[in-house]
Order: sequence, then C-alpha cells, then structure tokens
Amino acid sequence: MITAFWDIDGTLVQSPKGRADLFSETIAALGVEPVAPTGPRDGFTDRRLAEAHLAAAGLAASRVDEYLLTLDRLSAEFYEHTPRVPVPGAREALQLTRRAGWRNGLLTGNTPLRARTKLRTSGFDLDAVDWNLFASGGYVSDRAELGRQARLLAGDGPLLVLGDTALDAVAAEAAGASFVAVNTDPAVLATIAERAVLAVSSLDSADFVEFVASLRG
Repeated sequence: MITAFWDIDGTLVQSPKGRADLFSETIAALGVEPVAPTGPRDGFTDRRLAEAHLAAAGLAASRVDEYLLTLDRLSAEFYEHTPRVPVPGAREALQLTRRAGWRNGLLTGNTPLRARTKLRTSGFDLDAVDWNLFASGGYVSDRAELGRQARLLAGDGPLLVLGDTALDAVAAEAAGASFVAVNTDPAVLATIAERAVLAVSSLDSADFVEFVASLRG
C-alpha cells in the first residue's frame, strides 16, 4: 500500500501573492509592533515562522506556544471568510489516490487547526485524509524532522511526499520517501524537479493521473 504525505500550502491550496500576513498580525495581537524577519521563508513550519517573528520583534522565544494559539484564532476567523483556492485538481487528486488504495496523510508546516481550517474552507473532503498520518509543523521547527515523523507514522512500505518547495524534498529525503513536486510556478518547479520522481504544475495533469495509475498497477 502506498502512503502519501501531502503538503498543504502551494500543493493542495494556492498561496496567493499579497495574501494577508497573519504572522505579523499575530505579533500585533501580542501588543508589539511587527518587524518582518529577513531572509527566505518558503517551506518554513508555523513554529519556525513563529520563532522568527518573535525574534524580529524582540519577544522571548518562550512565548512561541502563546503565539501559535493566537495565530490559530486569527487564522480560523480569516479563512472562514477568505478561503484559499485549491490547486487545480487537488480535491480530485485526494479522491483519485484514495480510490487507488493510497493512505493520504499530511506533512505540513501548519498547526493542526490551521490545516483543518484551510482544507475545510477550501472545499476539501476531510474524510479523504487519514488524520492519524499527520506530521505537523505546529510542533517542530525543522522540516526534516517532519519527514522523520512521517516515516514513523507510516511504518515500513512505499512512501511519497508531495510538496512545492525544496524543504519538502528535504523532508522526503529524511523520510526515505520519493518526492513528487507540485508547483503552479514553472520557474520554481524547475528548481526542484531534479529531486523529484515526478514534477507537475497542477494535480489535474495527465502526468499525475498516469503516475497514480502506474503505482496502482
């Protein structure tokens, strides 16, 4: 049986440019002027982003759990009226792979509440996910650690990690899994394609459908 761990942001739901900065809003809710962290942040877990925002604003790292609870509250309110748009074919892909006998889990930088809220408000069938297979970035900062957790949850057997960033590839390597790259930006996709057994710009592509069929066979 194939076990697949899916990333959420950029893989199942699109990450629009100019989206609301809930991480900075969380700092403001803690009573401090937000200061944007420097450097790239693609693929960071919620916990690592929380640590970066706290440090930039001069707040103690010990407040990370308080920060994440506040982020959860703001996210729940926001996504109810501003849901993310699914990546083309994403909702159908979870159903397709489920019918093919895959166990679909999540390997995401999101906290559990943010993951459920994003998927539910974007129209995903939550029953298409095995919630016992959930490696959450609400608890760890290191994406590679998420990969190791995914392997422990999955046990032995064929394992896939589907994601949109180089750090998802790192997680796959840490899990001893094959990596499937999904990114709607062709330029970004090209930078991670060589680390993947399959690279697609959407989950409704014929290449993805054929890939699932090949594993089923």
